[in-house]
Amino acid sequence: MGSRRFGPGEIAAVYGAVPLAQELTGQHYGLPDDWFRRTSHEICTGRDLRPFEVLGPGVLAHIRRVHRVEGAPWRPCRRLCPHYRICLQDHNLLARLHEERWIRLADLLVTVLIHEYVHLVRFCRYECPYRPLREDASRQEEDEVNRVTRRILRVGPASLRATGEHLLPPEPTC
Repeated sequence: MGSRRFGPGEIAAVYGAVPLAQELTGQHYGLPDDWFRRTSHEICTGRDLRPFEVLGPGVLAHIRRVHRVEGAPWRPCRRLCPHYRICLQDHNLLARLHEERWIRLADLLVTVLIHEYVHLVRFCRYECPYRPLREDASRQEEDEVNRVTRRILRVGPASLRATGEHLLPPEPTC
């Protein structure tokens, strides 16, 4: 599982998608321009993932919270700080592009990154508790993140809106 990885072109597309995903997410939440720079996180592709971070079919990305030690090793009051890893699933993203050739890689990446950035913002603002990825993870939380992601994509370019409408599950009805 997960043997296909991004090549140099896809890695460049990831780096190209990050600023737009951050800008659209930041605008939605009214975040300061440097919020993402100040928030401890990283975007990981297949080459960066640990074996347990590679997930099965259909999962395009997930976010993990790990902890890092803040401060110099000689400081007596070091503390653990949350650090988030946005784990892109290269093999599943490439499979999706192969199955649905009309989707542009850039639009797919921006859509997926916005979804994960919404999680990041919600975790950092304590709008929801962080829970490691589990089968019984909160469906309500995923529904809320999908709803916010849809709202963010509506103000983006038409190709992003179309990709989001196709990728995200329909809004739940009451």
